[in-house]
Amino acid sequence: NPYEAPASAILDVQGDTGLPVFRTSGIYIATFMGSILAGGWVLAMNHDALGQHDLARKARWSGLAGIITVVVLSLLLPEKIPGVVYLIPQMAVVSYWLKQTLQGDAIAARVAAGLPMRSNWVAAGIGLLAVLALMAVAVLVVAIAIYGFGVEFA
Repeated sequence: NPYEAPASAILDVQGDTGLPVFRTSGIYIATFMGSILAGGWVLAMNHDALGQHDLARKARWSGLAGIITVVVLSLLLPEKIPGVVYLIPQMAVVSYWLKQTLQGDAIAARVAAGLPMRSNWVAAGIGLLAVLALMAVAVLVVAIAIYGFGVEFA
């Protein structure tokens, strides 16, 4: 039929702002480089771009709660545990979030439709900024412990 509409990927455009989103690879890069804090932030940016502002707020708070949990666990668990033990659960949580919120499906539909996507380099930069922020907080906490409370580290 020459008057048939062309085949295209179907997008749920209700609430979609049309802004570019990060690919799932970008979300994993941010999480790998900058912990669950960066992964949650990138997920939130995607939810905002998709018009899902409530889920964006939940993703940000979940990322913050996740990094607090990782820090507390790293202080409670023995030092002999390798760092990958902390990384794998963070990646699993991000994967679970992608599946539960159907963000992965929305990203795949946008890629299939040829819509513009955000760069993985931006996601890596967000991961790097998250690491720098976490290091700054750690240095601040140590400085307050040493100079404010006179704690001596052996």
